[in-house]
Amino acid sequence: MSAITAQTVNDLRQRTGAGLMDCKKALTEANGDMEKAVEILRIKGIATRNKKADRKASEGILAVQVDPSGTSAILLELNCETDFVAKNEAFVALAKDLVAQAAKHGVENILEQSYHGDASRKVNDFLNDQVTKIGENLKISRALKFAASGNGRVSAYVHTGAKIAVLLELSTKSPAGASHAEVADFARQMAMQVVANNGRFVRREDVSPEVVAKEKEIALEYTKSEADKAIEEVKRVIEDYQGQLVEQKAANNAEAIAELEKRIGVAEKQLIAAEGRKKSQLSNIEKIISGRVDKYFAEVCLLEQSYFRDPDKKVSQLLAELSKKVGEEVSVVRFTRFQVGETAAE
Repeated sequence: MSAITAQTVNDLRQRTGAGLMDCKKALTEANGDMEKAVEILRIKGIATRNKKADRKASEGILAVQVDPSGTSAILLELNCETDFVAKNEAFVALAKDLVAQAAKHGVENILEQSYHGDASRKVNDFLNDQVTKIGENLKISRALKFAASGNGRVSAYVHTGAKIAVLLELSTKSPAGASHAEVADFARQMAMQVVANNGRFVRREDVSPEVVAKEKEIALEYTKSEADKAIEEVKRVIEDYQGQLVEQKAANNAEAIAELEKRIGVAEKQLIAAEGRKKSQLSNIEKIISGRVDKYFAEVCLLEQSYFRDPDKKVSQLLAELSKKVGEEVSVVRFTRFQVGETAAE
């Protein structure tokens, strides 16, 4: 058996593009024979895959599998290099197969799991084969499981094109409430709401104090900047008129002089008004900041958003109406929103 040194491992890595650990394993299996190790990596598809791994896998789709009971769901992102492949039937089927794998064996260490279609192989080996068949770098960038607690139910929505998907959990006071048809429909509508309006939190209480403090800081600076901009704009207009006035006086154009003096007078009154508004804003700054932060909450908090199908209604109103229909309190527990390409492809 030939000695397996760090240099030997590095040489194999340079020839195949495979990772260090894969190279070391291949050399061990080949008893240090370089050519045999290259063959082993090629058979496993690791060499091909790692060569392609230099190319960024930022396209792809999202796949979802909801348990028939409605109590749990899996969301998985599978990436490839091009949108053309992302729309390929084989790639779509692969994403569905992998989300089924996660539903059966969990979302942790998917690549190291035994493949559900052939227990003698790992998922990583199966994925290597698909890289060779499809001809692009493939990557499972993330997978998430939502399991409802208590009398809850989980709903999912995958937007057209499978580029955005949402999992959302609702809770009720009783099993009957959780299985109510209108609760199931509402859960789906709320998942669609998150897709449409890109919510980040369920309610304002979920927003961290740090985020709220930052929004207040932004609101303060924006208010000051807005007031200063108005003042500076009026000053610029006055300066412009004054420059024109000098020119017209030099030309002894009485009509133009009179018009410019009139415009300067109006602008000076506007300046006084703008400075007065700034003073008023600063004296009521806490109220203004509170209003701007409330606007932020209305944008990012699901319950405070306007319903995408009826902007005259807030989501919180719809939830209250649903609770009344069902006869018990229904609440939104949590949600998550995935969009293809959000995580950096390695």
